[in-house]
Amino acid sequence: MSSTLHDASLVAENTDVIQQIDPLFDVWSSTVPYRSDLVRLAAGTLAAVRLPSHLPAERCAELVRSLDDCAFDTYDERRIFPPVTKLGPAVFDYYLDHAIRAEYWEHAEQSRRTWKRIVGDNDPLDTLISELRLIWQGPVEAATVGGRELFVGMVRELTGGARMHFDELMREFPGVVDQELVAQFGFNCYISVPEEGGELVVYRRRWKPSDERERIGYGWSERIAADEPRVIVKPGVGDSVWFDSRNFHSITPNAAGRRLSIAFFCGVTPENKLVLWS
Repeated sequence: MSSTLHDASLVAENTDVIQQIDPLFDVWSSTVPYRSDLVRLAAGTLAAVRLPSHLPAERCAELVRSLDDCAFDTYDERRIFPPVTKLGPAVFDYYLDHAIRAEYWEHAEQSRRTWKRIVGDNDPLDTLISELRLIWQGPVEAATVGGRELFVGMVRELTGGARMHFDELMREFPGVVDQELVAQFGFNCYISVPEEGGELVVYRRRWKPSDERERIGYGWSERIAADEPRVIVKPGVGDSVWFDSRNFHSITPNAAGRRLSIAFFCGVTPENKLVLWS
């Protein structure tokens, strides 16, 4: 296994403070990741795990062509702007008064039918999840709400980037899913990447209450993480990346080309399960 370069020693903007290097906050890249890699990610001693060429480039190209004829929607633009187009529902958009709105389940079923029509019997999502089971060496299944399985495997296209934010189900939507979680990862398999831009930036910094002073819509000003170690991940076509989504992270805007990924979250339960949702 080899480690990719990180930029944790850059000089922070408008300050004389030098960012400190954390040798444990790095990106591991391997064609055969191990359970121990994901355990280190959960423990905070890795920034991200990268699996190069997880899906063949030819299969990625086929998926992109098929998706060209598919109608995408967007996240609720009152919450997330610039718009992010996607196929499949996000729990984020359907959370209201400590519950998931009923319309979520109709959207989930419609999206499953659309995805099946696109991929046929050769479902790359099945492949990705089957390999995740081999890596985790334990149960991997969909997260549930009231015993009903949440949608897994959103396809997202980002062009304008994404503001610095974090994703943590147990903090943002406490008590909604049936499972208790002790850690959370973001997962993306990139089926198209831009020629320039579209990098994932992960900061060694989690949310704290005083950060609300720097909130901007759905995200936060990068000033609060300016002095923190960070990694920058520039994925290739077919690469898969896991990262701790409880850390602040952002995505740089595309300068040229498309950024399409199959995306979901992984939650680690006290019973050693991985549960998935989008």
